Amino acid sequence: MRKRVTLLPRVALTATLLWALTAVCSAPAAAGWFDDEPPLVVTVNDAYIDVYSGPGRGYPIFHALEYGEPITLIKSRAGWIKIATERGLEGWVDRSAMQYTLGPDGQVPDFTDEYRSDAVVGHFELGAALGDFGGADSVALSVGYRFTRNLTLEASYSQNSGQFSDSELISAGLLHQPFPEWRVSPFLRLGAGVIKVNPSATLVDTQDREDSVLQASLGAYVYLSRRFFLRAEYVNHHLLTTRSTNEEVSEWRVGFNAFF
Repeated sequence: MRKRVTLLPRVALTATLLWALTAVCSAPAAAGWFDDEPPLVVTVNDAYIDVYSGPGRGYPIFHALEYGEPITLIKSRAGWIKIATERGLEGWVDRSAMQYTLGPDGQVPDFTDEYRSDAVVGHFELGAALGDFGGADSVALSVGYRFTRNLTLEASYSQNSGQFSDSELISAGLLHQPFPEWRVSPFLRLGAGVIKVNPSATLVDTQDREDSVLQASLGAYVYLSRRFFLRAEYVNHHLLTTRSTNEEVSEWRVGFNAFF
């Protein structure tokens, strides 16, 4: 009896991925820039700095910081910094205004975002994505480890369900971000893995097969917050089959990733 490739229910898998990302992103945030660092206190070095009631220019300005006034930086969010004054007033300041402040050492602090600095080194990232795998619907899960500012070692698992066949693909690869300081940061990924294909019973050739796969990906991270980002990617899969010719499959996918 022919053995069929077992695919997890797609709805259950998608729900599991979304739950995992939600759990990571809803974890309590640290009071400071990073989990192991206290809040930073800086001094205003300009005539004034506007304070908004929320993280965006659509919120009203309700206060102005004065020259020489010390403020505590509580947390950052998508280009905005939440601050607190000595009198207990809290609000949001545009990140660009931080160039008009001085740190405890009398120098302008480096306000590079967490994802643009060495703080992400040594952290894992979890991702979930939906896409199109050569005409088949794709659901994917990825886990990566950022071991330098530019390089991530990543493993991924995906299920692909189409009209003529279902498949499972497991791969590992190396992802390179040449410009991690950009908010929309392009990347290149090279990887390899194994794909198990289960053809439809309506086809003449219904024999399951397992092939090696070489992958080349081009995509971009779009950072939404300190540890949550959109990831869009094009993947070229080169299947090394046992047939007379190899196969190529193009895949488009989009999803969300998070550092933890």
